Amino acid sequence: MYTLRIKILLFIGLLSNLFYSCDDMDSIHREYLNGEIIYSGKLDTLNVRPGYKRAQIEGYTKFLGNSNKVIVQFDDRSEEFVITGNEGEIMSMIIENLEESSYEFDVQSQDKNGNLSIPQIVAGKSVGDIFVSNQESRKLSEYTVKSDGYTYANFGGNSESPNVLFTTLNYQINSVIFKIDTIFSDEKEILLEDFIPSSKMKTISYIQSDENGIDTIALNQVEYDLPNLPYDELDKRFISIVEMPSDISGESNGAKPSEYLFDGDSTWDGNNEKTFLSSSGTFPHHFTIDLGVRSTLRKVKLDMPNHLDFNENNVTSLQIWGRENLEGAETLSNTNESFISSGWKLLKEKEIDGESMSSNSFMIDPNLGSFRYIRYRVISTVTNNSSQLTELTFFGQNNESISLDKSLFSMTIMQSDNPGNFYSAEPSKYLFDGNSAWAYSDKYGYHSGENAVPGHFTLDLGVYTQLRNVKLDFRSTLDFSGNNPTKLEIWGRNDLYNAEILPVFSSSGNSVTSTPTSSESLQNANWILLSSNGLDGAYLNSYEFEVEPNEMVRYLKIRYVETVGGSGCQFIEISLKGNGAIKP
Repeated sequence: MYTLRIKILLFIGLLSNLFYSCDDMDSIHREYLNGEIIYSGKLDTLNVRPGYKRAQIEGYTKFLGNSNKVIVQFDDRSEEFVITGNEGEIMSMIIENLEESSYEFDVQSQDKNGNLSIPQIVAGKSVGDIFVSNQESRKLSEYTVKSDGYTYANFGGNSESPNVLFTTLNYQINSVIFKIDTIFSDEKEILLEDFIPSSKMKTISYIQSDENGIDTIALNQVEYDLPNLPYDELDKRFISIVEMPSDISGESNGAKPSEYLFDGDSTWDGNNEKTFLSSSGTFPHHFTIDLGVRSTLRKVKLDMPNHLDFNENNVTSLQIWGRENLEGAETLSNTNESFISSGWKLLKEKEIDGESMSSNSFMIDPNLGSFRYIRYRVISTVTNNSSQLTELTFFGQNNESISLDKSLFSMTIMQSDNPGNFYSAEPSKYLFDGNSAWAYSDKYGYHSGENAVPGHFTLDLGVYTQLRNVKLDFRSTLDFSGNNPTKLEIWGRNDLYNAEILPVFSSSGNSVTSTPTSSESLQNANWILLSSNGLDGAYLNSYEFEVEPNEMVRYLKIRYVETVGGSGCQFIEISLKGNGAIKP
């Protein structure tokens, strides 16, 4: 009985061991018994590029296989990106609305059967306002003027602002037009073609959202003062056209260049009257300009008809020539050699895209010298039919007033004027003959007679000018200084309409009998006081003085208010300088 019980227990144990061994074997092969695990394709070589409050994850697509989307998980967010098949070599995924921080992104791709790729983790970051606030704008270091005459803005390197990609410049070139330009990080200087001196230039630097970033971010605007140029626009009131024998008039089809070429208005509405327009078929051709001052020419700007409306007469090639005076300046033929042999100096040769532009400006080398007269020579235009300008503008420096041509002077006798012909004086003949020497004769100059102080006389300059300098030569103090002035006034007017004053001048013998005139009466007749000077006439043989800029005038009243002796006044010679010599 006992033996039977032992046998039964051994059988039960053996059977239990058999079941356990089979179950353990199943556990080893269970993962294979349920089918093979399939992984989808994946992105390779993941990289994160920072952006402003976002980030871009990139990966190579060569191992994507049949995956149709990418799942990105981070923090408590999950983003899905559809794979279209058009991604190319690299697939990019942008995660928006991120805080400025560092992140670890879990990236998996998935195919249409739900199979996932092996998970990948890639670290990256997003930048924000803290990053931006720590960035420096690229700084302007200085302005320089090069030998070409242009002004350049020089910027510092990128050591303080390594993330700056480029900087924009915004400045005004005239009353209505602004210029916008760009300097890139690898450039150190940029040309400032045209700008209003001493105006403002605004710059904005644009940075990359850190190294390898995807976004461009504008920093705060920085404002700079533009320099005061060494040259200025020449006053167009002083500029005129000189009619030389070889010049073309520019008055074709009713054009009036003398009236409109220097009026400050460069617009064109199709009206040829307000332009310079050459006759057809005359190339090359030229005309001559009097700047009205002696100037070191620095820049020329020409305006033409709007190229979008009509560009046929716009210049494509031109020359600028200069000369100090017009003695022997006429050219016998229309060639460069003839210009040079006649004393003209070539200041600039310029090609212009007149077909697609209405305005052009260019610099002149300041080392070429100073000039009063300019020849504008047209070599070709768009169609070589005619040339046309709406406005011509010159810029220069070191401007000097010009000596007025005495051959144009004349005495104008008005009712209150002292004619100055006492003691046989002949002022109309000798007061502006170029001879300032005292010849020991009252004949050679102006003599007021006795009892004549204060008094005045009128001089017609023959041109309109802005008077800037007066030189008066007197009777030699070694002979007699009693008639030398000690107080002088210079008055001016551009015409003589309602210019008369009282009382009417009268005399007897060599003495004045009329009541003296007053400064107030001249002022009431709209004469302009240009200068008032006191001088020590008792010890001077001549007196030269500057006149402050004022209006353009043609007529002068020379008023001797006081003299050394108090009775008479004498002048031997008058010399004048002014800005402009515009003929009536």
